[in-house]
Amino acid sequence: MAPFTITGVSQPPTPADAMIRTRDLRKSFGEFEAVRGIDIDVRRGESFGFLGPNGAGKSSTMRMVAAVSPVTSGELRILGMDPATQGPQIRARLGVCPQDDTLDNELTVRDNLIVYGRYFGMSRAVVRQRADELLEFAQLTEKASARVDDLSGGMKRRLTIARSLVNDPELLLLDEPRMRLGGI
Repeated sequence: MAPFTITGVSQPPTPADAMIRTRDLRKSFGEFEAVRGIDIDVRRGESFGFLGPNGAGKSSTMRMVAAVSPVTSGELRILGMDPATQGPQIRARLGVCPQDDTLDNELTVRDNLIVYGRYFGMSRAVVRQRADELLEFAQLTEKASARVDDLSGGMKRRLTIARSLVNDPELLLLDEPRMRLGGI
């Protein structure tokens, strides 16, 4: 299995200014080592990506960075915090856009944003305002009252991206982004 390529790395930041910092990060599943000792530094404002073949450990690394899968060994800090002890605090400050759309097809476009925003503890007034901003950003304002089932594939993708931004995240994780939207 070939390792993946790390792109976007420049001068290493200090631990204090790194959004993501890993040292000798490893992830094993039994005897199988999916992630083999990687070092990463990502500063605020940088774009960063993993490139590599299937099975190279990209998704395993992303799950650790998203604070949803424990580290086997090595050091991982996200926004200066340890996901082993501060996972909920990290996840509250992340936006995650999954590879596959995981929208609630029974809800309207607007309600998908509002319900998701409420998971972050946002007040109804704040989440409604944020939903309006994101509908405009994603060019879905005219579809706000439509059910997700009635959207095209591209519109669903734009809604998924908008939903990942609902909590105004400090760090946005995109899993295999497939389309360009605005400045993303």
